[in-house]
Amino acid sequence: MIINKVMQPDDFKSTYLPEIEALGVNVLGVIPYEKELTSLSSSYLAEKLFARVIAGEEGLERKIRNVFVGAMSVSAALADPMIGKNDKLIITSGDRSDMVLAALEAGNTSCIVLTNNIVPPPNVISRASEDKVPILLVPTDTYDTARQVQEIEPLLTKDDADKVDLLGRLVAENVDLEGLQAL
Repeated sequence: MIINKVMQPDDFKSTYLPEIEALGVNVLGVIPYEKELTSLSSSYLAEKLFARVIAGEEGLERKIRNVFVGAMSVSAALADPMIGKNDKLIITSGDRSDMVLAALEAGNTSCIVLTNNIVPPPNVISRASEDKVPILLVPTDTYDTARQVQEIEPLLTKDDADKVDLLGRLVAENVDLEGLQAL
C-alpha cells in the first residue's frame, strides 16, 4: 500500500503507521500532500466545463490555485482579500463587465468563466486578450458553474510536465521503490 495526500507525514508515521502495519498491511510509502498537485490549468478547466474560449487563448496554460465567485458588487469584490490572490479563477455572469474588468485590473487573474452564455462587450474581450487571460463561456448559471468547478478532480495530463516532475520526486523520496519492484 502507498498512502498519499498526507498533511503531516511525520505525525502520521508515528501515530497511525504502526497500527496499520500491525494489521499486516505492507506500507511501501507515505507521500505528503502537495498543494501544487491540486492546481488546474485553464485549458483543463475549459475542457471539463465544455466551455467555449472567447478570449485569451494564449493564456490557457495558466494555473488556477484560487477560485473567486463574483456575485457581489464590484466595490464589495475589491474589498475582499481573495480578489488580490495570485492565480485566481473568477466566475461571474457574462453581463457583469464591471466584474470582469475589475478582475483584470486586480492582476494575477489566471482565467475568467462567464456564465449564462452571455458574451461581454468587445472592449472586455479585447482587454482580456491583451492581458492573455482566457475567458471561458458556459451556458450554466453562476452557482451551478461554481459547483461544477469545485467537483473537478485535478488529474495529471501530458501538458503538466512540472506536476509530473514533482510527483516523480515525491515518489522517489517517499516510496520504497525496491520493495515495490519486488512485488
